[in-house]
Amino acid sequence: MIAHWLATNVVVTSGPPPSPPPVTLEGNRTVTTLTTQRGSLATSRADVEVKLNAVEFTRADYAIKRRALLARVGQLLDNVRSFWSTTAFVATLPDQPSEQTPPIKMNQVLDDLADTWGKINTATPPAGVTVPLVLATEPTVAVPVPTPYTLSGFTADIAALKTAEIALRTAQLGLDSSRAARNALQELIRPTLVDYREAAVAKLPPHHALLGSLPRYSPLPGSTPDAVNATGHWDVATGMAVIDFTPSTSADVVSYQLRFVPGPDYHTDDESIDQTISAGSPLHFTTLAGLPVSSVTASYRIYAITADGNEHGSATVVITRPA
Repeated sequence: MIAHWLATNVVVTSGPPPSPPPVTLEGNRTVTTLTTQRGSLATSRADVEVKLNAVEFTRADYAIKRRALLARVGQLLDNVRSFWSTTAFVATLPDQPSEQTPPIKMNQVLDDLADTWGKINTATPPAGVTVPLVLATEPTVAVPVPTPYTLSGFTADIAALKTAEIALRTAQLGLDSSRAARNALQELIRPTLVDYREAAVAKLPPHHALLGSLPRYSPLPGSTPDAVNATGHWDVATGMAVIDFTPSTSADVVSYQLRFVPGPDYHTDDESIDQTISAGSPLHFTTLAGLPVSSVTASYRIYAITADGNEHGSATVVITRPA
């Protein structure tokens, strides 16, 4: 649009003196105005991308810490049920939480278990049982001798999980704020794009070549192509995400485009283009877009695109890079 506006200004101002002024829209909106706004929008979109990545990194960190604590909770529950089965402590045990347990409920379970663990440490144990209660740690190459896991380690891990949860909420608020700023800029620019098309038609001579190349605000009317069916998975052998798809049944599709959004939630305003292939190419994409490190998640859609710019996205494919 900006390049076309600049070219139109050359035509409009090239008449005999006194030369007409360049195209200026109501509200003194000029091509310079649009250029400045485009720069601001590019910066805003880049900021959204940064915030999306920040959310996904903090989400992955929270998930890793939660997964480790879920394993410890399972150990603790099994220990108490096995060695303290004749005591009142068994009656106070909660159900094992899961990956889907909401953070507020997870925190409550963890705090209750830490309290129970503390009381067990000062209680008179059943015959053959010693206190304080200690859980075993699996040996590793780095630490071949198992290290005892105590209440202090449990409470430290709970605190770390709560810190990670706060970091995730903070990152999400930052993303929400960046999205709002980007959306406000898009709404500010949108009327200018529409108004310039009308102004160009009014200012350019009839049948001028620039009228034939006037950028469209939206694709030409036409049939929306049928969407593709896409599936995806993480390929351990190649260390890449693989998205396979069936071709669109629409004969006028000329290309397929892979777009992605970091994280498990796909918002079209957040999507970025990763790859484009021509119709007739092998029907799959391999990518690391949105998956720079382990334990992060990205969402993908494949768009079928026609020659006149109509497009249709597939259902969202969500892939997590394993730890």
